[in-house]
Amino acid sequence: MAEEIKRLEIHISYSCGNGCVFCSEKSRLKKFRALNLTGPEIARVLRAKRRAGFSHVTFTGGEPSLHDTLPAALGMAKAFGYKTCVTTNGSGFASGAFARRIAPFLDEAILSCHGASAKTHDLLTGKKGSFAAFLAALANLSGAGGKRLYLMVNTVVTKKNVLQLPRILRLISGFGAVKHYLVSYPAPEGGACAGYGDLAVDLNEFRGQVRGLSVLALSSGITLRFFGVPACALGEQASASNDFYYSPRLTVERAALPRGRYGLKETASYRPTRRRVYLKACSPCRLRGSCGGIFRKYLRVFPGRTGVFRAAGVSLAL
Repeated sequence: MAEEIKRLEIHISYSCGNGCVFCSEKSRLKKFRALNLTGPEIARVLRAKRRAGFSHVTFTGGEPSLHDTLPAALGMAKAFGYKTCVTTNGSGFASGAFARRIAPFLDEAILSCHGASAKTHDLLTGKKGSFAAFLAALANLSGAGGKRLYLMVNTVVTKKNVLQLPRILRLISGFGAVKHYLVSYPAPEGGACAGYGDLAVDLNEFRGQVRGLSVLALSSGITLRFFGVPACALGEQASASNDFYYSPRLTVERAALPRGRYGLKETASYRPTRRRVYLKACSPCRLRGSCGGIFRKYLRVFPGRTGVFRAAGVSLAL
């Protein structure tokens, strides 16, 4: 019997001022650029799914803060009794007035930071000034959200920023409101797929960053999680794999329908296994099924570099 889904993810916007080199939504943003979800569409989804028992909604995109319906959508979601979240590059929240307007309707927010300086962050986002916007948004949400807002920061790790992860963590820990840091291995989708070899970090190298980052997070009082990395590749920090904390979700997004029409489609995700596979060595591992495995594309980019994957049980204290 399929696990009951309580989390809803709605892609409301197909606009974004950034042009991240690893954007997994690049092709969809291009295809549906002028087709953001309308207010009535969002309202119908929120109402129907709340009646169906959904209790958490994340508004994402594209960049949801560029959608003029976001404030009303969040207000409606709270009125229906949802716990609310928004993922953002910070562009809209760089405005103090906007952050103060939105914060009362937010329970969680996930901000993107891809470098410890403007040089690296702006290079990866393709947008000059995006690092300054992130910092302003972080400051604004930290102030407007108070202790109630669960503020998270996400970094997509690449060859350009892998050595900056400790500096990024120190930077965000200076904002007392940040409670969670997610380090995401790039998903081989959209813009990241073609140039994956230029982005993806050898996990043998990446593993060397994990312990120090974990110690730093612990001392900063920030929860650290890793997305898209097999548990065994995290070594003694295997319990920090985001796979073990994954909640099933239903994604609602724009879709092309027959005869040139457009509508919405729904996709249920029960495990973090999208585009990921298991190796033969995974067969006896007691974490198989909880751990999502390795991205298939990684094995093509780093053939023969699988020594970091060990099925011998890693000790977890979840």
